[in-house]
Amino acid sequence: MSVASLEKFNKQFSAGELRTVAQLLQAEKKGEFSFYIPTSDKLDTAVLVDRIESCLPQLIEVVRAPYIILKSEYTQVRTELASNLTPQGIQMTVKDPKLWKKKGKKIVPEYVYAKTNEDEYNTYENRVVRSLIDKVIRFLNLPMEYAKDGVKNMYEAYFQSSSLNKLDLVKLIDSDLYKNSDPRSFTDYKKLFYLRGKLTQLRNSSFYKIMSNCPRFSGRPEATNLFIHNANYHGCFKLWRFLDEFYAGLSLLTLEQQKSVYCAFVSLAMIDCYVRQGFKITRDVQFSQIEKDFRLQDFCLSNGLFNVVINADPDKITVLVQCAKMRSQQTTVIELHTDISEPYSKNNQFVVSMHKTDYSDRAACVVPGNKNSLKDLESIVRCTVFTFEADKSIYSRLCLICGSNVLDDKGYFYKCEDCGAVYSFIDDKTVWINQFNVLTNEEEQPKNI
Repeated sequence: MSVASLEKFNKQFSAGELRTVAQLLQAEKKGEFSFYIPTSDKLDTAVLVDRIESCLPQLIEVVRAPYIILKSEYTQVRTELASNLTPQGIQMTVKDPKLWKKKGKKIVPEYVYAKTNEDEYNTYENRVVRSLIDKVIRFLNLPMEYAKDGVKNMYEAYFQSSSLNKLDLVKLIDSDLYKNSDPRSFTDYKKLFYLRGKLTQLRNSSFYKIMSNCPRFSGRPEATNLFIHNANYHGCFKLWRFLDEFYAGLSLLTLEQQKSVYCAFVSLAMIDCYVRQGFKITRDVQFSQIEKDFRLQDFCLSNGLFNVVINADPDKITVLVQCAKMRSQQTTVIELHTDISEPYSKNNQFVVSMHKTDYSDRAACVVPGNKNSLKDLESIVRCTVFTFEADKSIYSRLCLICGSNVLDDKGYFYKCEDCGAVYSFIDDKTVWINQFNVLTNEEEQPKNI
C-alpha cells in the first residue's frame, strides 16, 4: 500500500477549488496535475528519530520496572490453609454465619477471610504507555514507506512479479528503474528499521503482555502527577505529545478519508484512460475536495460506438457500457478495497485494491506511487470496451478465446461452455468481448448480458 502517495495525490486538491473532470484532465495535459505520484520526496525523519531515540531509554525503563499498586483484598480460604489472618479478617469471619460449621460439640469456621496482596498493573499511566508502544510502531510506518520508496527494487515495481517467470519479467523491466535510488533514503530506512525493531521487542515484554489483558487506552493522555513528577513516565508523556504534533503537520488521512481519496483517484484515473482511448466527455460533474465522501453520479462518455456511464462511491465503481448499434448493455462492478484487515468480495467482476493482491484475473493493486499499476487499471478499462476485428462466420461456431466448438448461441451473444467466455458481434466483422478468463474459471458468468 502507498499511503504516502495517496496523501500526495490528495494534496493536489487542497485548495478546495471547484472544477469539472474535464478541467482536471486539461490540467494533466499541461503538467499541472498527475495521477502518477512518486513518493521518493524526502520526509525529514531526523527530528523524529532523534526524539524517539532520546525517549527510548525512559520507555524501556518503564517497561522493565513499571509503577504498580499493591492491591490488598480479603478472600475466603479454607481454615487449614489460611496463613495471613488479620484482626479485620477475623472480624469479617465472625460476622459471616455461612462460614461456620458444627463439628462435634464445637462450632468452628470452615472458611475464614484471609488477606491477599497482589501487584496491580492496571493503572491509567501504564495503559497509556502500553498504547504508546503501539502508537510509535504504527507511526513509524509512514516515514519508513517514504524512505523505502526511494530505493527501487524489481518486485515492488511490478506487483505481480512473483507470478511471472524470469523471461516475462525481462520483457517488462524498465532499464531506468534503479537510476533514482537514493543513498540517503537507504540510510533513513536503515535507522527507522532498527528503531522499530527495538520497539517491537517491547511487545514481547511481561509488562506488555500483562497490559494487553487490560482495557486499551484511547484518546489524548492527561498530565497526571506520575506523568509530571516521575522522570521515566514524563519522558513517555512528552513522546506521545511530540508524535501528535509531528504528524499533525503531515495532515494524515483518516481511514474514511483514505476511502474517499482512493475512490477519487481510481475513478478519475479510469476516466482519463477512457479519454486516452478516444472517448469524449458528454456529461461532466463538478467536485472540489476529494477527501470528503467523494462520489460520481451519472458521469458519461461516448466514442460513437459505446456510451459509458460511471457511478462511483467509496466502496465501488459501477461502469455501464451501452452499445446503441446492438441495443444492448453491460454492467461492470469494480470493488474498491482499502481495508487490509477485511477480505475483498468474491461477487464483483474486478477488485482494485490499495494493497497487494493475489495473482488473478480479477484483482489488481493500483496506487498513485506505482506507474505499472496504473497500466493494470488501464487494462481493466479496456476490458469494459474490448473490441477488435473478427469474422462472425467463423467465431459464431468456434470460441474466439479457447477454440472450443461447444459454443452456445444466446441470440444476441455467444457463450462458451468450456472456458466460460462471453462475447457478442457488433457487426459481421467486429466482436465485443464481454467476459473471459485466462488463469481459471473462477469467475461467475455475467448475469447482466
